[in-house]
Amino acid sequence: MERYNLKAELRAETGKGVARRLRREGFVPAVVYGKTRDSQALTINPEDLKHKMSGNAIFDMTLDGDQETVMIKEVQKNPISGDILHIDFHHISMDEKITISVPLNLTGNAVGVADGGVLQQLLREIEVECLPLNIPEEIELDISALEVGNSLLVNDIDIPEDIDVVTPLDEAVVTVVVPTELVEEEVEEDDDEFMEPEVIGEEDAEEETAEEEDEE
Repeated sequence: MERYNLKAELRAETGKGVARRLRREGFVPAVVYGKTRDSQALTINPEDLKHKMSGNAIFDMTLDGDQETVMIKEVQKNPISGDILHIDFHHISMDEKITISVPLNLTGNAVGVADGGVLQQLLREIEVECLPLNIPEEIELDISALEVGNSLLVNDIDIPEDIDVVTPLDEAVVTVVVPTELVEEEVEEDDDEFMEPEVIGEEDAEEETAEEEDEE
């Protein structure tokens, strides 16, 4: 598990206008909270976070002369530019277990795929509970023996003893299914059977015109 140092500044002003001003000045508005501390508004230099936000990184945050350990809880980004708009930090204790999501990495080549099946991964991550320093970067699952029509469950994952699984053990992670054959039906149009739609009122209009000509 990666661990970094991070400096943050407390800020008294909050609100959308303040957040927009901070972003224009090149900073990121943030907040830190936790079970044992009150929520506080922060200002972060995004340059200090470069290449440090992947995975479940741990930060030793220096704040107002004190240091506390935090993890990123949520990051809001601009959907177009990808710029960071806001960060939520969660205060943690290194000797207290936390619940966190860990990505799954499938290893090996399923025998069912070689037999013509299609691999479907149903879970991309699982939720676990452990001490912060025991958080794995990823959890591997070997799918080599997976045959067509079979699935591997959370219970099939080899989990270290110091990690507790929160995700239900009977939940399917990956399966190999029989490919579905799509049959396209060709519809042939018969020109002889094609009937032009009748224009309602057309015959009546012709009859009325003929009657008017006879009267004249």
